[in-house]
Amino acid sequence: MVFPAPSMPVPRRFSAAPLPFEPQIRWVERVNELAEVAAPPAWTTARVEAWLDWADGLPLDMPAGTPAAFALDGAYPLLGGGPDRYARRLAAWGLALGALADEEAAAGFRAELFGALALGVIATGRQLPFGARVNPLAPDTACAPPLVLPELGTKAFAESAQALRVGRGVAAQRLTAVTDAVRRCEGDAASCGDPAANQALARACRAARDAGFGDAAIADAIALGRAGFEPSAAQAAAPVLALTAVGDREAIARTSPAALAAAALAWETSALTIAFSEDDAERASLAAIAPTGAVNVCAFEGPSGFDVDGFAAAVRLAFLALDIEGRAGFLADPADAYRRAAARPVALGLAGVAEMIVAGGVAYDSPNARTLATKLHQSALAETETLGAGHAVRLCAVTDPEIALRLGGVSLSAAPWPGPVTLAETADGVILRTLAEPALAAAAAAGVDPDLLRTALIGHGALAGAPGVNHESLAAKGFTRHEIAAAETALLEARDLKSTFAPAVVGAGFVADVLGVDAAALADPAFDTLSHAGFTPEEIAAAEAFALGRASPAAAARLPAPLREALKPADEIDASARYAMIRAIEVATSAPATTTLDLPFDTTPSDALDALALAARAGVRAARIVRANAPASFALDIPPPRAARTPEPPPLEPPQERIVERFIEVGPSRRMLPDRRKGYIQKSSVGGHKVYLHTGEYEDGELGEIFIDMHKEGAAFRSLMNNFAVAVSLGLQYGVPLEKFVDAFVFTRFEPAGEVVGNEAIRSATSILDYVFRELGVSYLGRDDLASVDPQALNADGLGGGKADKLDPQVVSRFISKGYSRGAAPDNLVFLPSAKAAAARAADVCPACGDLALVRKGQSLICQTCGERAPQTG
Repeated sequence: MVFPAPSMPVPRRFSAAPLPFEPQIRWVERVNELAEVAAPPAWTTARVEAWLDWADGLPLDMPAGTPAAFALDGAYPLLGGGPDRYARRLAAWGLALGALADEEAAAGFRAELFGALALGVIATGRQLPFGARVNPLAPDTACAPPLVLPELGTKAFAESAQALRVGRGVAAQRLTAVTDAVRRCEGDAASCGDPAANQALARACRAARDAGFGDAAIADAIALGRAGFEPSAAQAAAPVLALTAVGDREAIARTSPAALAAAALAWETSALTIAFSEDDAERASLAAIAPTGAVNVCAFEGPSGFDVDGFAAAVRLAFLALDIEGRAGFLADPADAYRRAAARPVALGLAGVAEMIVAGGVAYDSPNARTLATKLHQSALAETETLGAGHAVRLCAVTDPEIALRLGGVSLSAAPWPGPVTLAETADGVILRTLAEPALAAAAAAGVDPDLLRTALIGHGALAGAPGVNHESLAAKGFTRHEIAAAETALLEARDLKSTFAPAVVGAGFVADVLGVDAAALADPAFDTLSHAGFTPEEIAAAEAFALGRASPAAAARLPAPLREALKPADEIDASARYAMIRAIEVATSAPATTTLDLPFDTTPSDALDALALAARAGVRAARIVRANAPASFALDIPPPRAARTPEPPPLEPPQERIVERFIEVGPSRRMLPDRRKGYIQKSSVGGHKVYLHTGEYEDGELGEIFIDMHKEGAAFRSLMNNFAVAVSLGLQYGVPLEKFVDAFVFTRFEPAGEVVGNEAIRSATSILDYVFRELGVSYLGRDDLASVDPQALNADGLGGGKADKLDPQVVSRFISKGYSRGAAPDNLVFLPSAKAAAARAADVCPACGDLALVRKGQSLICQTCGERAPQTG
């Protein structure tokens, strides 16, 4: 497979002209930094961040003798330089491997691949920056290990199942004890699985909970015990793909112990893919280790129709890139590296098929939709076959959500589209609900006014003129223009009217004072302001449909029936339609499409078996069970242990006088600051950004509040810092020690950071929080280890570390506010340095190890850390 040299006619589809947009510089908040990124202006921040995450994992290895034109340090900076670095690396490896004819061909390939990535036409999956790889430029004598497909119920299957399980230590035996308590119980199944009725189970559950297992894992162990299996104690198992064959589809029945074993393991781990034939299992296992990518078919739909030639060029380009990536990339398992080198699988998929179906006004569950999907995949497969043989897998049903996000949130392979309402981001970062482009195209094809569609699905975004709940009816209930405006502002991101009129939005004071709601009702999460104000459910529903859309029956009735069917979102499409679409594309795919079977948390292994049987009868070739996580409020009712029988107590002695102490636990209370309080203001500059730190103290000098003010910062950052200071102040007033805050926030690292100007104790800081809490630690806790210099060396009280004898007396007005004391402090009061105290402080430090653990033994000071004798002082 060779990319043709420029001497041959090479159509330049994606690099013939400069990018059709000017990259926009924006700030993206990542995990550890606030990154400045050049990105396409129309892309959302989430999409840009997905590309940055992909770029972080790109390998940086290059073959020997790489031409200077492909050096990674000269990459174009779009999206953190990721797309150009990826294109340069693959061009260099393609040239070294012989996949590209010469350096000019490699340069053309690099330009085309970069253009396709930058335009959002192609996206590839995440890669390993290092790992195992078969040397692509040298013969390797080792052979790929054979793929073993264990038969269910055999020892080999048990070993494969064990590979999905972690934590098989002493702690895991606690879960096994829970299962055994159920399995060994003699009685009806309901009582054996109830900790209240089965005391042995209750004891095992308490022991498992004490070992650190959550109630959800314990509940799983009980369910597995009822089904007759052992638990895996998998608390955070990494997703592992283990393919196995289960024989004839009709054999999937409750009477099959092997099928139940597979269902139980899949139900427990959510990491097992079950294929229904050995050939499909082998192909699916190869697809799992193949380099993954997708081509966005929506990018080729234009006013003049579908660009067939451009689509073909993109498929060939993506396939060639993934083939080179497969030979030059890394895998975590050396065995997988050998298998990939031998079979050369490529997992190329199509994206945006469902969006193209919708744009044509066709229903997802229709023969026309399935025909279109089949033709697109067959065309893509034909283009990959023109690039050579030797690939065990070519076209696949890709399901990587990260690839979908990098392509703009479109659907992948046979999946239905998310729906007609999507989110758009304004230039200042505000997220708004809007109609997706395919929905507008479908409306145009059906001859429907886009404004009618927008009103039906998104609503008017305001309550003026709404039925039931509007400006006039709200004013009649006591709402003023202020509360109405606050609610309408919240409509931009709201899902219902209840949240837009929540007390936190319109004001808890207004709800309490005007509407007469007591504190208990305000604290109830289910409280509905509109219902309390007297609006009926019918009035609220009508106003909600007017303001927020939601495709109310009245609005939907005005849309043609074919358009309503075409615009159905994924959550309204049943499983049979999905299975039919999967079968339609599997005509052209090289590996089976893995169907995800979503189960609620409270299901059992038997329910998983029923889902597998239903999928098998529907013609699915491979399936993966994914069970939902336990709800946050889930808890088992484990009764306390029964009291043991005790012998008869001895006769009571005559009552004697005794003193009884009663301890009463009192909840945390707030220690209020005095109305007139003292403190200080420290002005400094951190990395060129001015910071004003204000403190407030109790009468005894203990810190009770702080305020942090920034100079010329953005409103969001200033507000965050102000509210953070309020949170710290509340914590201090409720008894949180200042030491805890200091230990938690010193040395945090984010911008702005750098040199500190204006503070004699701290000369540099890694962040604003680092500076603030180092200053508080030095000033209030005596944490001189947090200071850049000895802050006591220049103290006017003479308790410094060696320079006190050089200080002049300082008047008290330098340290006590004349306004706070209201002139009560005498003007002639001064602080005098104390050389003796300074010498005593200096002697507290061990000269050998620098520790402060010095104790006096006789006439000597001995370090308890290193045993060194300190010199005598005084």
